[in-house]
Amino acid sequence: MQYEEIPTQQIIDKLRQTLEPRIGIAQPSLLGRENSAIAQNEDDEDIALLKAGFDIYNIPITSYQRRLGSAVIAVRKIVRKLLRPVLERQVIYNFANTRVVQTLSIQLQKLQENQQTLEKKIKSEFSSASPEVTAQLETQQKAIAAFQSEIEQIKAVQQQHTAILEKITAQLLDQPQ
Repeated sequence: MQYEEIPTQQIIDKLRQTLEPRIGIAQPSLLGRENSAIAQNEDDEDIALLKAGFDIYNIPITSYQRRLGSAVIAVRKIVRKLLRPVLERQVIYNFANTRVVQTLSIQLQKLQENQQTLEKKIKSEFSSASPEVTAQLETQQKAIAAFQSEIEQIKAVQQQHTAILEKITAQLLDQPQ
């Protein structure tokens, strides 16, 4: 069974395009400039999006209908008041998740820095022990070269013996019995 690769990045980009204007994070024209200035990479961009959009309760209520606009806004405000307890819990949950993600991101960055530091330390320690290791490697390479030359000599002798045996076999076959 073959699995199709899920276009994760395309899905994320599509969600950003459709959700950001709806939840009032930024205007689409300003979004790219603000995020590129705030975010250094994709993870930072996602954290900035979480920080900007965790408060789903205080989203501006607007209507694009001319005739029913004020009625739509009034209904939306009533619905917001009815949903206030649920929305407040969701805002608290979103804020907590934003903090957790930011904390984990910071810890990940620190771990990556520590890993790089350790790699440098290991390389420096290896390079300080390098003369001994290099000498051992050179000795082993010389031994391998000597063995290879012996093998070539043995092969040459073996070919000579094979040629001699073929001559003897041919002579024996040519002799009358």
